[in-house]
Amino acid sequence: MNTKEIATQIGDIKELQDYAEPLQKAVRAAIQGPLKNFLHGTWLGHPLHPALTDIPVGAWTAAQVLDAIGADDAADLAIGVGLAGALASAVTGLADWSETDDRARSIGLVHGVLNIVATGLYTASLVTRRRKRSRQSGVALAMLGYATAFASAYLGGHLVFAEQVGVDHTATADQKKPEKFTKAMKVEELKENKPAKCVVDGVSVLLFKRGDDIFAITETCPHLGGPLSEGKVVNGAIECPWHGSQLALNDGHVVNGPTAYPARCFEVRVRGSYIEVRAARD
Repeated sequence: MNTKEIATQIGDIKELQDYAEPLQKAVRAAIQGPLKNFLHGTWLGHPLHPALTDIPVGAWTAAQVLDAIGADDAADLAIGVGLAGALASAVTGLADWSETDDRARSIGLVHGVLNIVATGLYTASLVTRRRKRSRQSGVALAMLGYATAFASAYLGGHLVFAEQVGVDHTATADQKKPEKFTKAMKVEELKENKPAKCVVDGVSVLLFKRGDDIFAITETCPHLGGPLSEGKVVNGAIECPWHGSQLALNDGHVVNGPTAYPARCFEVRVRGSYIEVRAARD
């Protein structure tokens, strides 16, 4: 059995799913408003968690090397930096995990538990190192912590590359489609203040009419691919029915997370009895 199959089987464990769901609801209720947007990285235009994970991984890797060459003080400092980074990474990771579903939610739970274990081992290592006669025990704890962190990092990578958590679900090869104005829907079919989905040149487009204005953005939520046409409009933004991301209808910018990526916009015109759209040009 390869590592990918192991990760997939972790996601299919029913007991994990049963435990993860109520825990996730509690976390989601605790993280709201501006704090939620900050932790998700909506202000950065990119998820914040992946950027912070490099701190503990890099620091603890450096500590391994420094231990090997006998640079004791530097190794201890590196472990301390890693612990600080692990705390920041954990908080942002918890926020991202609270907006996952199904298999990704279970795998994310195990990923988080492994990170807690690794952090605990490194904390114990740092405390033990302070006792001169126990330094070798501290080094051994750090090695065990590093192995645990490595296993957790693998699951984190699986969440991104296999479960597509934290990626832009609208970043596809058809970014420039349709290149020319193409019929999307009859004017009479688009009702006032009611989101509507159409497929134009293989691209799912959300149309929304307000007064004399017609807006068009990607119908797929950038966060986890939710159907925006099934959402509701809140203060000029479409709210994803899956996780509550809000994207402005006029220019696609992120009003509220968890998405850190904006929606792609389309140019709109009316010709005869049809609404036509094309990919927005810079």
